[in-house]
Order: sequence, then structure tokens, then C-alpha cells
Amino acid sequence: MIHSADDDMPLAHDEQAAEWCWRIADRALSESERDEFDAWLRADPRHREAFDEMVTVWKGTDAIAEMPGFLSLRAKALTTMEAARDAGDSRSGWRRSRQRVLALAAVLVLMVISGAWYLASGPDVYATGIGERRVVRLDDGSRVSLDASSRVTVAYSGDRRTLVLERGRAKFDVAKDPLRPFTVTAGQKTVVATGTAFSVELLRDQMRVLLYEGHVAVLAHPAGQARAPERIGGRTDAGSRLRPGQELTLILSSGAASIAPADAVRSLSWEGGRLTFIDEPLARAVERVNRYADTPIVVGDATAGGYPVNGVFDAGDTRGFISGVTAIFPVSARAEGGSIRLDSAARAAPEK
Repeated sequence: MIHSADDDMPLAHDEQAAEWCWRIADRALSESERDEFDAWLRADPRHREAFDEMVTVWKGTDAIAEMPGFLSLRAKALTTMEAARDAGDSRSGWRRSRQRVLALAAVLVLMVISGAWYLASGPDVYATGIGERRVVRLDDGSRVSLDASSRVTVAYSGDRRTLVLERGRAKFDVAKDPLRPFTVTAGQKTVVATGTAFSVELLRDQMRVLLYEGHVAVLAHPAGQARAPERIGGRTDAGSRLRPGQELTLILSSGAASIAPADAVRSLSWEGGRLTFIDEPLARAVERVNRYADTPIVVGDATAGGYPVNGVFDAGDTRGFISGVTAIFPVSARAEGGSIRLDSAARAAPEK
């Protein structure tokens, strides 16, 4: 039976389980310790139950320990545990002080409770896989429609509604709340709205914002600088604002921005399982097709990537898209390493 080193009273089952859990996690048990552990489990059915519960707590701690914002807490907990162990090492045998066991239990509880708080207060994450679309109703009544292979995080507080589009495309139907601006950040740009409908898309070197109704402001926030209205054509005044039925295109590498009319109906064809392209360079069309493709397409050269694609394709019909492209343009398709490679005729032609 395990006793404390400070008195001759046996430790509670939970404290004994915490001590065994610590020892097993800390190092490999010796043969005599394994025999002692087995005897302890057999001595009382409550020992097995307490140990299993402690293992669950320990595993739960591992699951949350690497989350952002939790690493500092984990470091403090480990420091506390090491200090407690060192304090007990001066005593004979492994019967550490009662303070050490209580410190260990307190650290475990602190980590699990704090991790649960972090999970509860952290942003919600909504994502779709290849070929999957999803509509999410947010707490304030706003609606987010996610294209395939897209991911957005959502964090609400008393005075703001903050979303981040990490990849892909999403359409936002924003519930009106003038006191809590609705912001969507993507590619170091932020779209601000109070009640409106718009979509945001991230491509390899582009961010696109299409406004369907209402008003939005697009802000840039360079590193180390305050956010400011995005400059479009050298202007930041009312003449550069996005109007319903217009699309803003931002080149992420250069910062260049432009506004052009957009066909709102065609632009939302992806919600119905269609991909519509109007003079879209093949390289960007392929980015969108790949959100639905089990076998990704790779554009082999700039010439092929620049061909303008026009037409309506079924989302997920990669074969149909490739057949259409190769029938119209001097482009060849071949399987290569788990993908389908498209090359222009000049690139694909064998050297003489």
C-alpha cells in the first residue's frame, strides 16, 4: 500500500493513481515496480478505475498540449512537475511527499481545465474536403456557404464578428448588426460589412471579392502598419468603392487592385455544382477544378496556363474538363505521379 512520506496514512486512490501515472510516463518501470503496480491493481477494484480515469486525463492533456496559445501553460505545468519530482528525489524510495502527489494532481487538473477553456473560447473552424460543399448557419443568423476544399475560422465577441478564410472560397450572407462589424480576412486583406452579401475567394496569387448586395469596405493591413482602405487605381475615395454586381481582384504579390463588372448568377454556379468560366486563364480554372478533383491537374507550362477557358463544367467531372480543354487548345494531357499534367503542344513536342 502506498503511504505519504509525511505521515503514515495511506494516500487516496486518486492520488495513488496519479503517482503511478506519473511514474509510468516518466520512465520505464523496473521489474520490481511492475510487480508492485500489478499487486496494487489487484488489491482493490477501485484502483483500476482510478488509474483508468487518470490515464484518460493524461491523454486528454496530450491532445490539447500542442494547441496554439496553450504551449506556455504546458511549459509552466512541466516546470511545476519537474520541481515537485526534484523535491521528492531527496527522500528514500519512491514514496514521495504528499505535497508532490497533490501538486501533480493539481497540475493535471489545471492543464485539462485550461485546455477545455481554450477549446471553448477558441474560434470555430468550418472546412470542406475535395468535392464537398457546405452551408453553415452562424450564431448571429449569418450564413456561410463553403466551396469545396475551403476552410474558414469564426470568432465572435461582444463587439465584433471576425472570420478568416484560410483557403478556397466562401459566400457570406451577413445578418445586420451595425454595432458588430462582420470582417473576413484573407491574404492580408480584410473585408468589412455590417449587413450584406458577398463572396471571397483565395487563389494562388489572387484574392477576389464579389459584392451581391449592400456595402463592404476592403482594408489592407501590411505588417507593422495600421489597416487602411485598399487603393484601387490609385484611389481610396468613393470612386473606388465596390458596388453590387462588381468584383474586386487583388494581386497578392504586387498589391495591384482592379474592379470589374461580374455576372452574379454565373459567379454562384458553384453552389449548384457547376463551374463557369469566362475567359479564365487555364491555370486559374484548374485551381478551381482541383477543389473537386480526386486526381489533381497540373499545368506544365505558362503557355498552356494562359489559354482562356470558356464554358460550364460539372464540378467533379475532371475527365470532361480535360477532354474539353484538349479538344479546343493545342494541349496534351498525360498521367504523371498521381496527377494529370497538361502541357502546351510546343512543350510536349519531342526534341529533334
